[in-house]
Amino acid sequence: MKRYSSRGVSASKKDVHNAIKDLDKGLYPNAFAKILPDYLGGDDKYCNIIHSDGAGTKSALAYAYWKETDDMSVWAAVAQDALVMNIDDLLCVGVYDNILISSIIGRNRFKIPGKVISAIINGVEAFISQMKKYDVNIFSGGGETADIGDLVRTITIDITATARLPRDNIINVDILPSDVIVGFSSFGKALYEKEYNYGIGSNGLTLARHELFNKKVAEKYPETFAPEIDNELIYSGKYFLTDKIDDVNIPIAKMLLSPTRTYLPIMKQIIPNYGKRIHGIIHCTGGGQAKVLNFIENLRIVKNNLFDIPLIFRLIQASGNVSWQEMYRVFNMGHRLEIYTDQNTALKIIDIAKHYGVEAKIIGYVEKSSTPNVVIKSEYGEFVYEK
Repeated sequence: MKRYSSRGVSASKKDVHNAIKDLDKGLYPNAFAKILPDYLGGDDKYCNIIHSDGAGTKSALAYAYWKETDDMSVWAAVAQDALVMNIDDLLCVGVYDNILISSIIGRNRFKIPGKVISAIINGVEAFISQMKKYDVNIFSGGGETADIGDLVRTITIDITATARLPRDNIINVDILPSDVIVGFSSFGKALYEKEYNYGIGSNGLTLARHELFNKKVAEKYPETFAPEIDNELIYSGKYFLTDKIDDVNIPIAKMLLSPTRTYLPIMKQIIPNYGKRIHGIIHCTGGGQAKVLNFIENLRIVKNNLFDIPLIFRLIQASGNVSWQEMYRVFNMGHRLEIYTDQNTALKIIDIAKHYGVEAKIIGYVEKSSTPNVVIKSEYGEFVYEK
């Protein structure tokens, strides 16, 4: 993880987990998101779920690409990134509808004009409208835009999402050694997406940006990186933002800016019908393919039938000569959501995903182990991750 951590970021966030290890973990300590008593309704049969996340450093890439091309569409994309990083975490505990959101945008007003803020807010509303077409209800409670140029070099886009759910409907992570793992692709074109998605999501963008793009980006847009980073690691790749690859008629930066795919429309069909047979839903965000390590004891997670690695990840690896071990720990590498369940249920939910144009398949299995670990068996080798 050296190249990632040397740029001031962490896939495992051990220091953060240590900081909160003594805090109350809620009603379901092993749930993917913290579950609180029903403080909003006062009903012992219900609970409240709240979550906060954002687009991360993907907004720095959006800024650079917008400055270079004047392409305003990137701001709607990163607005979706911030949204999905919240709502798809919520769906991991069983929330697939009636979600309330609020946003916080922190900008450097010298760099980010009002038209960008407008594009972000309109992007949130457009995503909400698109989900409404699939009977997924998200309600915006507004938010705050703060001019904090002394703190923020370009812009941060963060969202908080909350929901209320019957306790009986909560999906806890209680994975069984007999489970198989269904992976849902992060790439392709879903029925509810307007264009092809290159699948990177909103994790690992610091590594991706600096490994892919060259020093020209640093020279033109020094506000897009922390000056504390070793110069050797600042935009150390070979491409410029608008460069294209082979027959792919889209700039590399725009590939990276594919908006994070949501699985909400699919899960709205899966959870009501098969929720009681699901033993865990994992959103492969921070921690990549090893994310599930945070939720297991005495189990080995074996992933031996992964999706072909999408082009964008192969470009990152080749440009920076990043080890495959690190790639699988930082990025989703082709699937960003996984469900742990029995074989028969797995086949049924795979069919539901296909109806929405999202490829899904059994990507591995679970077995007992004295030491919790994740094993990745890939064409590039076998990699083992432990806590």
